[in-house]
Amino acid sequence: MVRTALLVCALAATSAFAQRNPDLEKAQKLLAAKKYAEALKAIDAASKKGNLERDSLLTLWESRGLAEASTGKLDKAEESFRSVLQLDPRRDLTGKYTGKVADVVARAKEWFKNNGGIEVGPLDPGAADGKVTQISLFVRNDPLKLISKAKFYVRVDGGPWKPVEAKVVNGAAATDINATTVEWWAELTSEENNQLMFLGSAGKPVKQSAPAPVAVAKVEEKPVVKDEPGKAPGGDAVGGNKETPKETAKVTPKDEDLSKPEVTKSASSGGSALRPVGYVLIGLGVAAVGVGAYFGITYNGMRESIKADLMSGAASTSALYTRDQAAITNGAIANTLFISGGALVVTGALFWFLGRDTGGAGGGVTVAPVVTSNGGAVSVSGSF
Repeated sequence: MVRTALLVCALAATSAFAQRNPDLEKAQKLLAAKKYAEALKAIDAASKKGNLERDSLLTLWESRGLAEASTGKLDKAEESFRSVLQLDPRRDLTGKYTGKVADVVARAKEWFKNNGGIEVGPLDPGAADGKVTQISLFVRNDPLKLISKAKFYVRVDGGPWKPVEAKVVNGAAATDINATTVEWWAELTSEENNQLMFLGSAGKPVKQSAPAPVAVAKVEEKPVVKDEPGKAPGGDAVGGNKETPKETAKVTPKDEDLSKPEVTKSASSGGSALRPVGYVLIGLGVAAVGVGAYFGITYNGMRESIKADLMSGAASTSALYTRDQAAITNGAIANTLFISGGALVVTGALFWFLGRDTGGAGGGVTVAPVVTSNGGAVSVSGSF
């Protein structure tokens, strides 16, 4: 009589979910009546239909573990209780059952203590030409192979939510998109479309965007003109007849104002002003990378702490979720600072290179016409 009361209490809290599935509701009544073999048949029927919500699925696995242990199928019973703990580490199983069922539960809890729960999280997005081209998630520590599919709920560039299903292959699921910014969350399911876990939510989605492209200055190279064979520099054929130079008109003070001679300088000294800008950009880039490293280290520390608390059951699911969102924020800040810092360093180095003085410090060449009493002449001067 006492054990019957314990069984009824163990399953009463989830009866509301079981009523959505008649076979599962039937199984619970059979368990309360100690008809374990008949209960297993009803549980199998409910499992084959699939499409169970998470709480109903947890009730089904716990009911199956109870029925299997009570009929002597201890190994299968332990696997059922392991499945419950992998999805819901804080589910209260201790003290519910007696005898060999309690022993199986104890072994399942010991296994979970050594292996921990399933981990899911977002991966960095694929990007090209300033657009997000792919979103993806990872699934780790799933030795029972519970998760088979992921249903992404995606909103691109502020549009409506759209569901997209993807298979979990080698511990990851992905879907292709084309957007500047994307928000998404995911529902992880079994092969029978039973609801297992969630990553994010419509209220707290994962937000991702493509990194800004880094602008690179293009340096044009002047073509080198080579003299043709058989011609002297200047275009005359070697040994050939040279054209008679045309008479050049003499310039007199009456024809031109000699007080303002035209001056042409080499372009070597104009780029030196870029170097200070380059130093500033490089300094800012190094600082950004340093701050990004701080946020990256903080992110890794938070992830390890969340994992430890998840395995030990030291924190509630809602608290772990909140901490996980904070960790994701730190990781996003770190990635942004790393990318921005690298872009600043590259741009600063480019400015430094383009700002060098090709003619020496303060160098330059000045070409100026000088008019003498005998005619025109050219004066070349400069400093190096």
